[in-house]
Amino acid sequence: MGSESNGDQLDAVVLRDEILEATYWMLREEDISDTIEATDLTAFLDATDDDIRLVFDRLEDDELFERAADGYELTDRGEYEAKRRFADTFGHMEEGHSHAECGPDCWCHNPEADEEDVCPTAPAPE
Repeated sequence: MGSESNGDQLDAVVLRDEILEATYWMLREEDISDTIEATDLTAFLDATDDDIRLVFDRLEDDELFERAADGYELTDRGEYEAKRRFADTFGHMEEGHSHAECGPDCWCHNPEADEEDVCPTAPAPE
């Protein structure tokens, strides 16, 4: 294998991670939809629709995505993997803590919550 082949493999891993992150953001953080299609990510990623579809097929083969009537959904394992990557990449941008670290029932997801309460996943004050 030449270095170009290794570069292609690295690009495939990076694209896979980016797809997982973007999927988690769209489906869980922003609650834009319940399912996702490859074309939903074209505007966000530096990849062709065909490249993204190929990764979607691999994610389904790896049981991270599952086909639904109107797109793909994250499996439980897929959600875990996507959430982990999202938190690793974007967790530092959250105010106080990452919503990706706490559960969907956490008070911090409620816009009417008392801001003086402390989310259990918030970092301790220094």
